[in-house]
Amino acid sequence: MVSHFGTKLLGLSVVGAIALINSGSANAAQNLRYATWDPPHHEWIKFGVDKWIKSIGQVTSGRVNVKKLAKGLGAPPAYHDFIKKGAIDVAHIIPAYTPGRLELHKVAEFPFLANSAKARTVAYWRVYEKHFKKVNEASGMKLLNVGVHGGGLIHNTVRPVTKMSDLKGLKLRVSGDNVSGMAKGMGATPIFASILKVHNMLSKGVADGVFLTFEGIKNFKLGKLVKYTTVPPGGLYATVFQMYMNQKVWDGISKEDQKLIESVSGEVGAQYIGAAWELADKNGIKHMKKMGIQMVDMPPAFVAKAKELWKPLQAKWMAKAKEKGVDGEAALAMMKAEIAKVKASN
Repeated sequence: MVSHFGTKLLGLSVVGAIALINSGSANAAQNLRYATWDPPHHEWIKFGVDKWIKSIGQVTSGRVNVKKLAKGLGAPPAYHDFIKKGAIDVAHIIPAYTPGRLELHKVAEFPFLANSAKARTVAYWRVYEKHFKKVNEASGMKLLNVGVHGGGLIHNTVRPVTKMSDLKGLKLRVSGDNVSGMAKGMGATPIFASILKVHNMLSKGVADGVFLTFEGIKNFKLGKLVKYTTVPPGGLYATVFQMYMNQKVWDGISKEDQKLIESVSGEVGAQYIGAAWELADKNGIKHMKKMGIQMVDMPPAFVAKAKELWKPLQAKWMAKAKEKGVDGEAALAMMKAEIAKVKASN
C-alpha cells in the first residue's frame, strides 16, 4: 500500500515533470522558413534580406530564427499564396506580379519620383504607416519590411531610343500594369513576364527589350544581350518588394518577440534594404559600362511626352485609392516630401 505521503510525493513529481515539459516547449526556438527566387549573390539579398534574417535571431536571443531554404518554391507570382496559405512562413513578394490583388503600393512605383532606391524605399514605408496600414490589403499576412528598387530604365537590343517614336514596334518585357500602360502609350508592345524569364526572351527574340534597372542587367546576366539603354530622370517606373509573414505564424510569436522583430524591421529595415538596392545599381552601372552598353539620358521632349501619358494612369490609381478609403493625393504628396527628406539627409 502506498502511504498518503508517498501518494502526495508521486503527485508532485508528475506535476513537476509536466511543468518541465511545458517549460521546455515554451522556451523552444521557433524556426521559420524563408524562400526566395532571387539569386543569393544579389545585393538586396546579401545586404538586405540576409541582414534582416540574422537580426531576428540576434534580437530575440535565438527564440525566433528564420532559415532560408536552399531553393525557391516556384514561380515568383505564386509567393503571395505560398505565404498566405502557410506553405512558407515568411518571404517577399512583388505585388506587380499579381495584378488586382494589391493596389496601394503603386504610389512608390510612379515614374519620375527618384532614381534613388533608398529614398523610394524609406519614403514608401512612411507612407504605408500613415496612409495604407489601416486598410490591411493583404489579409492573412503581416507586413514587416518593404523594398523599392531604383528608377526603371528602357533597355533594348535593337536601336538607341531617344524619342518616343523609336519605341514603335518594339516588344518590351514589363513587370506590372503601370509600366505596361506606359509602354503601350509609347507605341511599344508590352509583354508581362517575371524577371526569371527575361534572359530567355531576349536571347530567343521573343522580346526586343526590357523595362529594368541598372542592377538587373548584371544580376540576371543580361549584359551580353542588351545594347542600348535610355535613362529617364527619376526612373520611368519602380518595383515594390514586400516582406510578409504568415499571420498565424506571427500570432504564434510572443508579444515580447513581436516587438523585438518589429524593432529591426519597418523603417530600420527600409534604411539598409534601400541602401542594398542602391549598391546594386552602382555595381550594375559599372557592369554595363564594362559590357559596352550605350547609355543615354532621356531627352526633355521625351520626358514631357511620357509625363502626359502618365496622367490618366495616375488618375486611375487615385480612383482606386479612394475606393479603399485612402486619400491618394495626400499619399502621393507625402511620398514626394519624404523622398526629398531622405535625399537631404544623405
